[in-house]
Amino acid sequence: MTHEARRLVLLGSTGSIGTQTLDVVDRLREAGQPFDVVALAAGSNLDLLCEQIHAYSPQAACIASESAAETLRTSYPDLEVVFGNEGLVHLAELANCDVVVNALVGAVGLVPTLAALRLGRLVALANKESLVIGGELVRTAIAEHGGRMLPIDSEHNALLQCLEAGTREEVERLILTASGGPFLRTPPDRLATVTPSEALAHPNWAMGSRITIDSATMVNKAFEVIEAHYLFDLPYERIDVVVHPQSTIHSLVEYRDGSVLAELAAPDMRIPIQYALTYPARAPTGLTRLDLSAAISLELEPLETRRFPAFDVVLTAARKGGTAPAAINAADEVLVSRFLGGQIAFPGIAAGLQEVLDQWERLHKGDDGAVSLKRLLEIDRWARSIAGELTSF
Repeated sequence: MTHEARRLVLLGSTGSIGTQTLDVVDRLREAGQPFDVVALAAGSNLDLLCEQIHAYSPQAACIASESAAETLRTSYPDLEVVFGNEGLVHLAELANCDVVVNALVGAVGLVPTLAALRLGRLVALANKESLVIGGELVRTAIAEHGGRMLPIDSEHNALLQCLEAGTREEVERLILTASGGPFLRTPPDRLATVTPSEALAHPNWAMGSRITIDSATMVNKAFEVIEAHYLFDLPYERIDVVVHPQSTIHSLVEYRDGSVLAELAAPDMRIPIQYALTYPARAPTGLTRLDLSAAISLELEPLETRRFPAFDVVLTAARKGGTAPAAINAADEVLVSRFLGGQIAFPGIAAGLQEVLDQWERLHKGDDGAVSLKRLLEIDRWARSIAGELTSF
């Protein structure tokens, strides 16, 4: 049987999710489900982007800087080359596109997500900031233009699967699992001296540096609660988090009759990526499977917020709404970078987030209602400036 090729735009092609997405594309092609990669977007990794252009022959490519774009134009005279944030939007709006995979990291991913959804596109989303910062704008774009969104994050992809067992009215609560990261058993008084290399040593997942640090602080899990709120339209009080160190159970859904459904799989991001690309069909992956013939330990335990104070700061911002989550996300990007650069200690991330939220409370609390994209981007810039200058923590 032949399949019509699906046309894919991949934003963030050289990052962890991007490279794994291309691996999934290769596997699906080998299985007789062709994908045409019509466009690729990268940040600064020009060498890897060139390798991907050789391998997939896209019609267009985007890179962050204008100078790198000129290099690409010289090397590939028949390739449409764009750059920067405007280039990302251009790729998201390409006419011959069936699905936009947004694997960008950070606030830069929001505007391309909105651009694709406003054209009625399918967005396979790994860029959690699109919902953390602009969840209400994303909801509006989907409602007004008919676009669709499928989650790539393993937790939300698992919820998507478990929610197919009942109606939304039958759902009692969503339960996200968290590995606990590298410091789950570290004494709290030792956290002030942990190093970036220790924080980057995630026990289960191979990810980019920011998301790995966010997993260590549990900021990432709080962001995922916000994502679940917007993806599945449930209030925050019905979305819980439990610690599951093995990362085998990716999420659970509790129904009103007391049944709890869980999705289990090996901790490999290519599994949820493929499901998002083939949804609602399932295809073989050729990846490592969960060995249910062997003894498996499945531990579940409460999230100890004393150990992860940043988790509560982020969810406090989420409940305040408006531009507060945008401020927290922007501050987190800066504070994580400062920690990785040796400028602040690990607990300074949580302390800095609290300080930015406190300043937002004093200066911008009027932004706790419906806000525009322009205002969100203004607050993003404000919070980055504040987080970059903080010294009193």
